Amino acid sequence: MPSISHFKIYQPAEPCNLTGEKLRETMDRIVQERLSENGREFDIKGFCIGSNGMEIFADDERLAKVKRLNLGGNRIGDKGAKILAESVTFSKLQWLELGGNDIGAEGITALANAKTVLGKLKTINLYRNCLKDEGAKIFASENKLVKLEDIDLAQNEIGDEGLLALADSKAFPNLVAIYMDNNFTSEEARDEARYGVNFKKLQSMNL
Repeated sequence: MPSISHFKIYQPAEPCNLTGEKLRETMDRIVQERLSENGREFDIKGFCIGSNGMEIFADDERLAKVKRLNLGGNRIGDKGAKILAESVTFSKLQWLELGGNDIGAEGITALANAKTVLGKLKTINLYRNCLKDEGAKIFASENKLVKLEDIDLAQNEIGDEGLLALADSKAFPNLVAIYMDNNFTSEEARDEARYGVNFKKLQSMNL
């Protein structure tokens, strides 16, 4: 990863609110500073790029080789998740960090159905978002990312209905690990979920 010693970290709210030429200049600088030399890793955790920044990155050919993308804490929201899901720029992704991005039901719908763009994805981290039961049930019923092996859904306000929907889902044929700690589930539901068709085959599970 290139050195960022001369890169000034922006105020947390600033990049999210930028538009126009200043936005483009800022995103260009972030790519120059944070894209790995081989173009396969792009780590911008905590930069607060917002959905505006995602629009810029979605058209940036320099990111076309990225396999590991860390977008944690960037406030991209549902709009940014949709942009990501529709951008062929990210079609080589295998590992995706989206923790702390205010993603809800609309965002997970877009991501779960992004078979063309995210079809190679093996790991997705969605902890500390706001999927709730609705988003969890959508993920359970609509997921097209069949290569997923590792999913983190901790701290998403998911209740018993969402947990059991995921436990009984048949849309994750290659899943080996799921993490759902610090949600709103009951002990009874967690015990039941362990025997669901989707969960009982897993090698690692934290409910």
